[in-house]
Amino acid sequence: MLLDLTVGNWMSYGNDAQLSMLGSLERQHKETLAKLPGWRSKYVLPVAAIYGGNASGKTALFKALAALKTMATVDVGVDGVLPVDTFRLGGDERPASLDITFLVGANVYRLYVEATPTAVVYESLELVREKASIVLYEREAVEGGPDSYSFDEDFFGDSGHVAYAAQSTRANRLFLESGVAQNVLELREAHGWFSHTLELVGVGSQAWSFAKAAGTQEGFLDFAGDALSRLDTGISRLVAEPVGPEALPKDAALQRSISELDDDGVITVLLDVEAGDYGFEMLTVRSVAGYPEVQRLRTVHVGSDGSEHIFSLGMESSGTQRLMGLLPMLFDQSGMGGAACSKVYVVDELDRCMHTMLTMRLVSDFVSGCGPDTRKQLMFTTHDLLLMDQSLMRRDEMYVAQRGADGCSELVGLPEFKGIRFDKDLVRSYLDGRFGGIPMFGEAGSLG
Repeated sequence: MLLDLTVGNWMSYGNDAQLSMLGSLERQHKETLAKLPGWRSKYVLPVAAIYGGNASGKTALFKALAALKTMATVDVGVDGVLPVDTFRLGGDERPASLDITFLVGANVYRLYVEATPTAVVYESLELVREKASIVLYEREAVEGGPDSYSFDEDFFGDSGHVAYAAQSTRANRLFLESGVAQNVLELREAHGWFSHTLELVGVGSQAWSFAKAAGTQEGFLDFAGDALSRLDTGISRLVAEPVGPEALPKDAALQRSISELDDDGVITVLLDVEAGDYGFEMLTVRSVAGYPEVQRLRTVHVGSDGSEHIFSLGMESSGTQRLMGLLPMLFDQSGMGGAACSKVYVVDELDRCMHTMLTMRLVSDFVSGCGPDTRKQLMFTTHDLLLMDQSLMRRDEMYVAQRGADGCSELVGLPEFKGIRFDKDLVRSYLDGRFGGIPMFGEAGSLG
């Protein structure tokens, strides 16, 4: 579970901005909070919503988590550039700071990173306890020389190997990622949170997230067809239509991968059928008796006479295709994948292309399955003000991103505003400008 995220000098955030997932003393919806193991009277919020106008800083927080996931799990290469984007209106060259605290199993870790696009300036990993924290390792760049490292020798079993792995870590690589790649086993638990628990769904990634689940998770397509039918998309079910190998794109790397495919493997291929975020086709390739068997995913609609009609994915509405990108998250949360969900899903623009009632249903269904022993979380950005509803979420689960006249964004939690009763109409207060985070239009000119 994500417990805290603080960013500084990051994109539109010139100063530190903090998103805390620790519950306050508020009693509303208390039954949905997760107990933090090993800590007295500490509970974790299952959901967080970030509201705000365009260019207010909402997506910047999503990209901060995306950058951390990339840096913790991917080697960008010798000449690669780190996914770091600093605040550019301050006139200085400070590195960006990314500070994240998260729960894995029974352990709480804190990873703190200061970095530029070309180098990690500072990095530390702590094991956080209720009374005291243990710095597991600390790394600091030294001008003109190799980075300086210190390690907790009680935590690392083979200090010589750890020191060697540190010396082999390039300036543009996190030691958390490099150490795991070099078999520093003690780092695997913290590293695994980024690689297996943190899941990001961007505004244009619905095709890839759907295709990944369809190709790797048994039972997903049956779940997806049933969900699309129940959520009033007009789709009754999904079917796999056999097609010839000529339907595949002429790509040498793809053909090589198909030739090396074993009987248990599957390759998923996405084809863009039109410009923009939406409009895609999905093909799957399996090896059957040494020959490629290609299938194309189709949707089935039922006409007024009861007859079935086959549609391509690209013929579905943009809202339906966006919903398809969220189905892997719903599948994980349902537990139908074979294990209780403990993933942290972060969705940029959850409401994009979807009706308010559908978005509210998704959030409501998620929250209803949360409690003291659950570990799943959902964080999302949104423009939909009707989701600012205290019957749906707690006040400490709502944040407003707003950008000042100096171009600097800030993140404000609703509990920071005084006098917000549990029965308060938050939408009216937001539109009246009480919370900030609304567009401020100039007086002159017109948009037409």
